[in-house]
Amino acid sequence: MNAKAISGVVVLVLGALLIGASIFTVNERQQAIVVQFGDPQRTVIEPGLHFKTPFVEQVIYLDKRILSLDVRPQEVLASDQRRLVVDSFARFRIADPLKTYQAARTETNASDLLEKIMQSSIRQMLANERMTAIVSGSRSELMKRISELTNERAASLGLEVLEVRLKRVDLPAANSQSIFQRMETERQQEAAEKRAEGQEQALAIRAIADRKVAETLAEARREAAIVRGEADAEATRIFAEAYGQDPEFFEFYRTLAAYRTTLGKADTRLVLSPDSEFFHLFLDPNGNSKRRK
Repeated sequence: MNAKAISGVVVLVLGALLIGASIFTVNERQQAIVVQFGDPQRTVIEPGLHFKTPFVEQVIYLDKRILSLDVRPQEVLASDQRRLVVDSFARFRIADPLKTYQAARTETNASDLLEKIMQSSIRQMLANERMTAIVSGSRSELMKRISELTNERAASLGLEVLEVRLKRVDLPAANSQSIFQRMETERQQEAAEKRAEGQEQALAIRAIADRKVAETLAEARREAAIVRGEADAEATRIFAEAYGQDPEFFEFYRTLAAYRTTLGKADTRLVLSPDSEFFHLFLDPNGNSKRRK
């Protein structure tokens, strides 16, 4: 091979190297910063084939997709001085690649800076809330405010924070047992108070019921006494009317009733004279001739 052919091959190789060093591609998942000796020259967002000055300019690729950041658990202090362990994560994207490159140079550095911003925002927001609100009450509203604050601070990094989520909010392990015991004691005290209130109400209800029973029985006895008195009066009246119609028969009937009451028992003993008024019916069945006047 002569010198001319060798020179041609060298030119072709150099041309290919030069063209290869001048061309770069950006796919749909990427965006690029073209820098010259570390100084950014332009931003490339559109996917496709692009050109740069060979061997002088370099290309820094940044992700165009929505990214996730899992923040390490941190301990924060609520407004009621309760310590909480918060585990959170964020979804974000690189909205301004030039700002991101100028502030952090790489995606890894940008993620580390965003994590620090999130931790600061979470501490600031939770410091103004009570533990009950953080754990259950208004967590969704709280996450929204944390997202807004984090997004506002991350704008200086060229990042757009789409969402911040609190995955887990727990008490520190050292405090969990003591807090559980205190809560258990409080529930026991509350139960004892409710039990005492129930017993007091039961006594009051029982006393009212007993009073009503006593009043009802007294009213029943009073009405029974009235009815009994009216019945006795009516019986007396009937006997009086009967006695007025036939006094002799009525006295005869009363005498027989007295005999039945007195002599109806087997162990009755009477010590009377034979001519006693008590036996006048035995002496004179008609009750007339033998009675003493």
